[in-house]
Amino acid sequence: MFNSYKDQVEFLCIYTREAHPSDGWQVHENLEEDIVVTNPINDDERTEVAAACQIGLDLQMPMLIDSIDNDVEEKYISQPMRLFVIDTEGKIAYTGDRGPRGWDADSWEEAIKALIAD
Repeated sequence: MFNSYKDQVEFLCIYTREAHPSDGWQVHENLEEDIVVTNPINDDERTEVAAACQIGLDLQMPMLIDSIDNDVEEKYISQPMRLFVIDTEGKIAYTGDRGPRGWDADSWEEAIKALIAD
């Protein structure tokens, strides 16, 4: 889907706080894949972790990094993950349910199509 709309829509990934740090709620899957990350304590550390995530997952879209005070996460209630569509005026046009169970790429795509059609 990303490639279908990338000439018409700007896609961004926003990296917020680390969901599964080794000094917090470490998950078994991360241990199996040798993903061991301590919870960043400043913006530079968070940026390093985000860059490693982007490279490790081969994310092909720009990534923005939330500040260590979690301003974006708190304003958007984005944890654990969430899909949004922001219109050209900077207003939220679509808010998906909280993931991973609420992740619905189909409804997100429909919101993108509707926005492009307007």
